[in-house]
Amino acid sequence: MSEAGHLIFHLDEEGSLLLPRQCSLSVACYESEEVREAVTMSMEQILYALALVGMDLRALDGITMSHDCRADATALQRMPEGQIPLEMTDRADTMEMARTVAVWRGEELRFHIVFRFGIGVMMFSPEKELKTVAQACIAHEAAHVEHEGHLYRTFPGIYGRPLECGNRSRQTFLKAMDTWSEYAACRSSAMFRPEAVSEFEGILCRALEDSLAASKEQIAAYREDRNAKEVFVGIQQLFGDVFIHAGYFLGHLDGLELKLEDDAPGVSKLFQTHPQIHSLIVRLRRVLHGMWLSEYGWQSIEVFAPIYDLICEMMALHGFVFARHPTEWRVVMCEEEHRPNDIQNALADWMARPDPSEK
Repeated sequence: MSEAGHLIFHLDEEGSLLLPRQCSLSVACYESEEVREAVTMSMEQILYALALVGMDLRALDGITMSHDCRADATALQRMPEGQIPLEMTDRADTMEMARTVAVWRGEELRFHIVFRFGIGVMMFSPEKELKTVAQACIAHEAAHVEHEGHLYRTFPGIYGRPLECGNRSRQTFLKAMDTWSEYAACRSSAMFRPEAVSEFEGILCRALEDSLAASKEQIAAYREDRNAKEVFVGIQQLFGDVFIHAGYFLGHLDGLELKLEDDAPGVSKLFQTHPQIHSLIVRLRRVLHGMWLSEYGWQSIEVFAPIYDLICEMMALHGFVFARHPTEWRVVMCEEEHRPNDIQNALADWMARPDPSEK
């Protein structure tokens, strides 16, 4: 039975359903009591169904149906005023349907899902396609709860404090972690809407094509105003997001056991003109698959380092490399055609120069 504001789960005698005892449910965004009741019932049924197929939802804090996912998610996280979480840049060809955020409940970290209000109505739509989209969206976010919950239980120290990633860029390392997160959630939920693989293929193709031009524009802009910090942040954001889109696509591909060459004609065609990018994405898929197989045996967050290195290789292909000197980031960028080794050698020369503060 459901109480107002909460879902109460009755677990089987063996406790094999991996659900929390209860979780919050906010449906206040709907004016009609009939709609609120229908959304509550549908959500409860779907969560039970996901648990029955083996999904681990013990870390679920609650669900909020919302008119503004970003605003409600930020409020749940209690972000300090003016602080903006690191996230993907909005794309004109996509619409955010949901997001899952970490929230502290006392000493325990749990995960709360915020869905766009339309998802609730689509759950009981007479149109099969709309209903399938809603179910797949819910399954995807539930998969985030499963994998993020496992990550927290494995490495509880990485939450609520500065990320220890050595001399690597925190921004790009977080993008590497997000690439895995979307891959894992998509691989776990791909079965709920197989046709989505072509949608994510199209988004990846457009993101790749856009990034090639945008990176050149950002580096060229640096030649004009010399704002190295803006380019340093912007290009990491640009290619980090490309890898996250690749995570979505590859997760669906592997979740459905499809082949890149046979089942992704758009990406395959694009790779014919960009063989070096093709090699990077193939290697990324291999890394992510290996992480999937070893997820319950991870020993440290160094497991994300190979993804980080691949993102850096992608940036080097497009004329941007960086490394941390003791007191500063040193950057080399070039908008002209070059060999990656040339720009890496230029960075090595730059790193060999003494730190001005040491004089």
